[in-house]
Amino acid sequence: MTNKNKNGTYSVRFSKNRKLMIILAVAVLLLASVGIYSRRESIFSPAKKNNGAQAAAVKVETVQADKIVRESIVQNTSIDAVDRVELLPRVTGRLDKLHVSQGDLVRKGQIIATLEHDQQDALIGSVNAQAASAKADTERARAEMMNAKTNLDRYERLVNEGFSTQQQYDSVETAYTSARASYNAALAKEKQAAAELGRVRSAKADYIMVAPIDGTVLNDFSLTTGAMISPNSPIIDIADLSKLEATLKVPESKIFVVKSGMPVYLKFDALPNEEFEGKVTRVDQYVDPSTRTSNVEIELDNRETGGQLRPGMFGQASIVEREIKNAVLIPENALHESETGFYVLTEVEGTAKLRVVSTGTRQGNLIHITEGLKTGDRVIIFGGNTLNDGDKVTVSGENNNKDKSE
Repeated sequence: MTNKNKNGTYSVRFSKNRKLMIILAVAVLLLASVGIYSRRESIFSPAKKNNGAQAAAVKVETVQADKIVRESIVQNTSIDAVDRVELLPRVTGRLDKLHVSQGDLVRKGQIIATLEHDQQDALIGSVNAQAASAKADTERARAEMMNAKTNLDRYERLVNEGFSTQQQYDSVETAYTSARASYNAALAKEKQAAAELGRVRSAKADYIMVAPIDGTVLNDFSLTTGAMISPNSPIIDIADLSKLEATLKVPESKIFVVKSGMPVYLKFDALPNEEFEGKVTRVDQYVDPSTRTSNVEIELDNRETGGQLRPGMFGQASIVEREIKNAVLIPENALHESETGFYVLTEVEGTAKLRVVSTGTRQGNLIHITEGLKTGDRVIIFGGNTLNDGDKVTVSGENNNKDKSE
């Protein structure tokens, strides 16, 4: 409200409510300016000393630059046996006996299963009898031929000595020729019968299945005696568990990095605390245009693992591109991030000190620090989330960094 004074000037009179609104507006501006100033203080600026405040309890870890960092191509994968066979019958028939069961060790050539083969046995018996008869016929024909030859030789001498006529000799020679022809015919029949016997015996072998490799029975398909099986029905699944393999799909950008013989490290969901080493055995010379990847085959020796691994196990395979020795690794919870980069807090004589760091690859729950830390630095790994540079701290525990694996 404006009033004119006696001297011609004007004065402004405010109501109580108007004065209150002005006071509140000034207070808001003051608070906002304090907030803006606070936000402008970077995390990298020393904080005001908390004189008289209680020191925060923290846990620290002393840096040891003694680790090995692997820069790797990591792929999910599952493993299988290098030598694995599903045994299929060659003929259709009923199962007479399954000689092995799941989990059994088998040797190459060991009988695995037999099908009913009564008809084959009867056929073999019949053909065997025919072969025996043919052989006997051959022996008789041979004896007759030999007798005829002896008689022919005798008449040849008699003719030469003048005790026999040429006509008698010719008659004996004709008899020998006939006996020799009979022998040759009998011999041909014997060979034919022997071949047929071999064929039917070989056919019977189709009803007796043997292991094609040394290995372990992975699956017996729960077959029982009398089950009807066919060439499309596997009887047994056998695998040699000593050598295992996996196929990885490596991005096109990495195919010239991967070479045969490079080490591969595998971890499996079923054995999370163990790592197994294999190697690259083959790199495809073809890039799949739909996925822009190439297949890379790896192998590992299951004997070196104590036989722990099984076909079908799922896990991660890491093809090592480069190994960095004497590296610094810290727990990932010790690393903090601001708008300008990464940092850690170290403990120096009871005070939190901020260190700007550069990071490399992640190794499980550890982070590779490439710059900013050195051996002997005491990194705050617990209790540092609310600390600022310069805050007082007290060490409540120290983590042992010596036993961490790379």
